[in-house]
Amino acid sequence: MKIEAMPAEKAARAGGRPGSEALQRRLAVAFAGALVVVTTLSLTVFETARRALASSRLVAHAHEVLQVMNGVEGTLVTAQSAVRGFVITGDEVYLRDRDSALLSLESGVQRLRDLTADNDSQRRRWQALRDRLDERVALLDRLVVIRQTEGAGRAREFLRSVYPPPPPAKTGRIRAITGEMAREEELQLAGRMREEELASAFAVASGVVLAVLFALMFTLGYLAIRRRVAQTFGLNAALLSRTEEAEAANRELEGFSYSVSHDLRSPLRAIDGFSRMLTEDYGERLDDEGRRRLAVVREGSQRMGRLIDDLLEFSRLGKKPLACSAIDMTALAGEVYRELRTADPEGSPAFDLAPLPKGWGDAAMLRQVLANLLSNALKYVRKDRAPRIEVRGWAEDGRNVYCVKDDGIGFDMAHYDKLFGVFQRLHSAEFPGTGVGLAIVQRIVTRHGGKVWAESKPDEGSSFYFSLPQAAMSGFTDPPAARGGRR
Repeated sequence: MKIEAMPAEKAARAGGRPGSEALQRRLAVAFAGALVVVTTLSLTVFETARRALASSRLVAHAHEVLQVMNGVEGTLVTAQSAVRGFVITGDEVYLRDRDSALLSLESGVQRLRDLTADNDSQRRRWQALRDRLDERVALLDRLVVIRQTEGAGRAREFLRSVYPPPPPAKTGRIRAITGEMAREEELQLAGRMREEELASAFAVASGVVLAVLFALMFTLGYLAIRRRVAQTFGLNAALLSRTEEAEAANRELEGFSYSVSHDLRSPLRAIDGFSRMLTEDYGERLDDEGRRRLAVVREGSQRMGRLIDDLLEFSRLGKKPLACSAIDMTALAGEVYRELRTADPEGSPAFDLAPLPKGWGDAAMLRQVLANLLSNALKYVRKDRAPRIEVRGWAEDGRNVYCVKDDGIGFDMAHYDKLFGVFQRLHSAEFPGTGVGLAIVQRIVTRHGGKVWAESKPDEGSSFYFSLPQAAMSGFTDPPAARGGRR
């Protein structure tokens, strides 16, 4: 039956037409160009901000240099005034003021040296200032000594000889040096403030451009996303419609399969029953070939019945709800093995069951998983040695892993992709089976949120693994041997 395409699907296919592709290419180019411009402007703004920050630091540096120079001049004047006061009065209090001023003067001079260390011309001026200040401090110290040893008159004479009116040239040299240093710092300050103003203006302009570009990109992105969302809603509506159609078709198919399977059972039972009656009532009149042919008919009808049963069981697994509970997997595996051995007591396989991690799931379904895996291990045995079956389990990465290992005939991993398919068999009719058992195992484990896989080599046995998510079960702990991961 041909199904017409939904309007949304047609619209989705229209998205792949040349006009739409050209529009998408133009949008991509526009976004790429805008991204390049935005990136360039962002880097420029960053560099401008960095320079503005550096300029602001230099402006602060210039202000500090001027402030320190003013402080040096002020403390020098304070020291000179204190010495004059001592010369005139002889009061020792002025000497303490002098000492305090000289300490502040030395600290200011050292700070000025640090601030001007990166400027050669200012460093030379600082050295000249240092020399003049040392001379001035030496004169002040000598004046104090003269006052203390020779008296006030001699000290005043020395003072007048050192500082005759008008102001001495030495004082003028100190002021000239500090003036030169101040003028250079003021020139640098003016230039740096201009740079800072330009950087700020550029940063503002760049920010405006970036805001416009971001608004443009946001608008274009919004329009593109809105269009894509509309297409997605249309596709989702079409997908939902198709999903509902598929579910309805699956329900019809399941009902049809059940009806067909149910209707096939009566003819099969009739074939098997009449073949058995022929064998019982007329077996003596038939030769060996006739009896063999009746046996083949009965075996075929019985195998067909088992196949129908397995097929129905496989289809019911998808509909049957899970009745989950905590499961003692060790006890369940032992119980399943004993049931299988009771049904088929031939042979004497060695069975090694280690403590298994506790499980969480539908006990009946997980029983079916273990039954299918263990029955395969009992079925595909080598004839040249006694079979050995091992069942192990461990915790690993938030899941419990269980393994059923045998030393039977194994299989070629080249055919692994067929292993869990319905009606897929990797061995000859020598071994009974319908090819549905491993498909049932996979469906059950998948419904429990786990995985199933296998490893094997021909004539070396097989290992079948399945995992189940771990569930937090209060008061339900694993045996010590089941803790820890191994693979």
